[in-house]
Amino acid sequence: MTRWPPEHEELMLAAAELYYFEGLTQSEIAARSGVSRWTVGRLLEEARQTGVVRIVIDHPRARQHDLELKLKKTFGLRDAVVMALQPRPGDTLGSIGSATARKLCGIKPTLRRLAVSWGRTVAAVAAELPVGWARGVEVIQTNGGLAVARGNPIGDSLHALAEKGPGTVRALAGPAILEGEATARALKSEASIARTIDLAERSPVMLFSPGTVGPDSVLVQSGYVSADQMSTLQDIGVVGDVMSHFLLPDGMPADLDLDARTLSISLDAVRRCPTVIAVSTGEPKKAATLAAIRAGLVTTLITDSSIASYLVESGSGTAAGSAGPPIPNKKE
Repeated sequence: MTRWPPEHEELMLAAAELYYFEGLTQSEIAARSGVSRWTVGRLLEEARQTGVVRIVIDHPRARQHDLELKLKKTFGLRDAVVMALQPRPGDTLGSIGSATARKLCGIKPTLRRLAVSWGRTVAAVAAELPVGWARGVEVIQTNGGLAVARGNPIGDSLHALAEKGPGTVRALAGPAILEGEATARALKSEASIARTIDLAERSPVMLFSPGTVGPDSVLVQSGYVSADQMSTLQDIGVVGDVMSHFLLPDGMPADLDLDARTLSISLDAVRRCPTVIAVSTGEPKKAATLAAIRAGLVTTLITDSSIASYLVESGSGTAAGSAGPPIPNKKE
């Protein structure tokens, strides 16, 4: 701790106690102490900067600012929001969804186009958005799948994002992964699908949650990837997916044949997007989130404190299984 002359230390402590415990204004403290208001402000700032005064916000939805700063410094992210891990996973998901909703509502000027990848986490974000969050917004599906049909919470998430705008949704009418490369090429050349992909790729803001690998993956449960295929992907080192593109720990595409059969916007288009918001919570998403960052697919990360700590340790080269230093992020 910094050492001050005794008289300076006593004055700083007195100012801090009067300000934080008794609620006096800086002007009142200055008058009582016989110093200027500027001096009182400087003393209070010294007390905060040196740790004499520590401000703690004790609430389950409080942000973890120290981890946010470390994430931005370690990975060159433009922004990071870290929420405390809750005892119940559902509460953490709600907290993450609420934080993401606030981030979307705070974008200025108001969003007119938002490219979104469907999934459970995005459904949680949609549930937290207020009505009127972005009037006239067009929500565009980035990858094929469940959003083309109503009637399930995941598929309904894009419609909820649009309806709460209020705005419209442009669905990508096709499966996430096709049976053959020729089929995928033919489908992508169809006018309405080509138009949807083009609009999504030129969107100023994209929103996604890194997908997991394993039997609980939404791609497995929705039938686009079989359990055996997912097991094979795990065997070759796949750690997750971004918009149905499977990634290795270093952020490289894992299976080029499978990637060619994927109905989705390109990863290069994601890298070109000015603002890409990744939302991630839960132990299974740790490695996928790191891969997405290393692939240069994230400008803003909204996550929980457990994933944030893992990422910071991995970026520092101290976490088990780290795939090496992060690649540089996209230009701001």
